[in-house]
Amino acid sequence: MNRNFIFRILFAAFLACCMCGCSHTTATFNSDIQVVRSLDPDYPKALVVYDSWSGNTQLVADTIAEKLSCPSVHVDQIAEYKINEYDLIIIGSPVHGGMPTGKIEDFLTNMPKPKMSAVFATFGAPLLGPLTANACLNKMEKKLQGTCLGKFKCLGFHKIIRTYPSHPDEQDKADASKFAEEIRNLCLNHDNMKSGPAPEISDENP
Repeated sequence: MNRNFIFRILFAAFLACCMCGCSHTTATFNSDIQVVRSLDPDYPKALVVYDSWSGNTQLVADTIAEKLSCPSVHVDQIAEYKINEYDLIIIGSPVHGGMPTGKIEDFLTNMPKPKMSAVFATFGAPLLGPLTANACLNKMEKKLQGTCLGKFKCLGFHKIIRTYPSHPDEQDKADASKFAEEIRNLCLNHDNMKSGPAPEISDENP
């Protein structure tokens, strides 16, 4: 097959991915995580923590927080909050080479073990973008010590290579809202539930 023909096919696929966004929004959930049910009437008390370079991750964070009626906090302001006062911590980051940002990496490393958690990421790289987003989410999940109820990713405008200029769009926001609702439902209706007061969690790092 002619090399120029192959190149044209690959370039056309690249452009299609860049321009249309090709449904890269996905959510996965973990039904094996034990849910710690609090007797607090505000359960699950949630907190969304994020870093954002281009505003993409902040938009998704605010959408999730609105659905859960909880604060959406940039990681730079997290010192104002006590993690152990929350039932559910949801952490978001833009994807940088298959990794979360350095600030989110440091937050995940230094935070006490949460009672329950979830993670999300936005990405703008075409073609391999979903793979790098998955790598980022998996790395974040591992830092959460077996408490992660779900993972969510969606497209975001990449300021450098100018891909996906319309994302996160209304559908991405709707998907993020559905993700938040499902995470809340897992907290409320999970079969693997431990009832009663939540165990005390130390502020010391494990």
